[in-house]
Amino acid sequence: MALVRRVDVMGPTAIGRATPPTVAPQPNPPAVPAQGPPAGADAPAQSLSSAVPSWAANAEAAAVASRSAGAGTVMVSFVLVGLGTIVAYVLQRWGNHAVPFKIGSSTSAYAGVVVFSAAVERFLEPFAQWLPGAQTRNEYESAVAAMSNGHPAMSLREVAAAKAKQDRAQANRTILMWGLATALATAAAGASGFYLLHMIAASDWAVTIPNWVDALVTGLVVGTGTKPLHDLIARAQATRDN
Repeated sequence: MALVRRVDVMGPTAIGRATPPTVAPQPNPPAVPAQGPPAGADAPAQSLSSAVPSWAANAEAAAVASRSAGAGTVMVSFVLVGLGTIVAYVLQRWGNHAVPFKIGSSTSAYAGVVVFSAAVERFLEPFAQWLPGAQTRNEYESAVAAMSNGHPAMSLREVAAAKAKQDRAQANRTILMWGLATALATAAAGASGFYLLHMIAASDWAVTIPNWVDALVTGLVVGTGTKPLHDLIARAQATRDN
């Protein structure tokens, strides 16, 4: 649900900042005695007779339902993961037959997963500009700017609709990035021998899992971890720029 409040778009100082017109004082009208409700009528609710807070009287909001990622985007992502798995299988069957990594402890394996995820995330970063999300973000920011400037054709509901479109595009972008990262990590694991299950297996465990299956598991783990790493790197860059 894309919820947009006027105070969030225009700021708290923009609400009620218009200067009220000056009205000449008028003589007081003659007092009229208050009349009670007719016989048998219900008394007004206590909540209606109490004063309404100023923030509640001025608050305006609009909400538009945000749609989830499209079925086509999900299918494309799974196709990408399948292609990465096929590459890992081909490399195991007819390719370089990469030997699984040997490590000293499970902690080293998890550290390697973090490094692997960071490498995949940095590799995909230049291609992220062609994924969905940039255009809808620009449209949402344009709608916010138009409403802040008092454009007569821009309402709060249209801003909420633009926000809902941005949320949908962001959902599609997240799914596509997961598919790309998982496919790339699966293929890279099959080519390099970075098999997570083999690395964390006990020394007395005879691993019978095919390497291409281990490559897929590694790709799924790495593909899931690229987004948190991307967000962490983006926050670090923003902090450094500020």
